[in-house]
Amino acid sequence: MPTDIDFMLNTLDDNFCASCFDALDELLTKNKKPIRSDMQRLMDLGIKSAMFVTWMIVDDNGNEQLRGCVGSLGKVSIESLGYYAQLSAYDDKRFKPITAEEVPKLICKVSLLHTYEPAENPSDWEVGKHGVIIKFYHNGEKYSSTYLPEVAEENHLTKQAAINQLIRKAGYRRGDPTKLWKILEVTRYQSKKLKLSYSDYVKLDPSI
Repeated sequence: MPTDIDFMLNTLDDNFCASCFDALDELLTKNKKPIRSDMQRLMDLGIKSAMFVTWMIVDDNGNEQLRGCVGSLGKVSIESLGYYAQLSAYDDKRFKPITAEEVPKLICKVSLLHTYEPAENPSDWEVGKHGVIIKFYHNGEKYSSTYLPEVAEENHLTKQAAINQLIRKAGYRRGDPTKLWKILEVTRYQSKKLKLSYSDYVKLDPSI
């Protein structure tokens, strides 16, 4: 039986990332923008997906730098896309809020997550194919974190390095992270990634 993600994988286009730019524009200008018709259709159908919105900024050397990334590992309404686009832009605690001056240099990436599977061990996943979620308890405290599928590949991380970084990302700072591998609960997943630069966004609507 086809799932929501199957439906979206067959109907994806630039509307997802364009809708994120729309939401960012609303945040910065306070001017409400109409919902794109294709997105409205998905909303009317009640389509849901786990999703992350990532903002990248192109520096003076043409390199892409992370500017914000926020999302949900659980399924949410497609209507939430704009919410996460705005949250990624102004409430990723690692960065200052995105400014209007930065917008022309931005690239939007939308990741729609699917095919969650329990991993047999912390190495039971493929770099470049799978995202990874780790969870563990230590001294009564719960820790968890995730890397999207592209993170390990783009940062040239081995599986061991990625898992150890995830342990640190989760907030654990008390010693050698490899000692925790035996208590890790690891889930792997895949994603469909969409990407749109601001210049291509403008081409979709020359009136911008």
